[in-house]
Amino acid sequence: MTLQLYFNDVMSQSCDVGFRERAVTAYNAGEGGYHDLARLFDIGYRTLQRWVAQERATGSVAPRPDGGGWRCPIDLKVLEAVVREAPDDTVAELCRTYNRRVPRAARMTRTSFGRAMRRADFVLKKTPAAKRVGPPGRDGETRGVPEVGAPPGSAPARVSR
Repeated sequence: MTLQLYFNDVMSQSCDVGFRERAVTAYNAGEGGYHDLARLFDIGYRTLQRWVAQERATGSVAPRPDGGGWRCPIDLKVLEAVVREAPDDTVAELCRTYNRRVPRAARMTRTSFGRAMRRADFVLKKTPAAKRVGPPGRDGETRGVPEVGAPPGSAPARVSR
């Protein structure tokens, strides 16, 4: 028995209408059952069942249009107002402000809020290194002890052992 992977780029493509019609016509002509014809056409039997049911209901086996997917319920007007009022806030701070302004059912997580900001073409800038808070020695400066009498900003003296 071979393992068949279903998660590939072919799965998202519709089968040709002519191919669908040949499979449905073969079923309607009584050339075999769902399982036999599915094996013959190298498709899943449920796929053939759906095509036959669609042909009976609509008279066509043409693929239906894409559904469109899920739409994020974020209110873009409120998002834009929040960003306009505090453009230097972090995404988490902006999200908290947004969530205070909308009903409980419309609240967002920080991640969803960040995605909505990117979809609305907002650019998130990082703060300059001088304003970041972090452990010493992580801001790009060299480590060491400056020489006595050396001008400020000069390279530190090397300590030999």
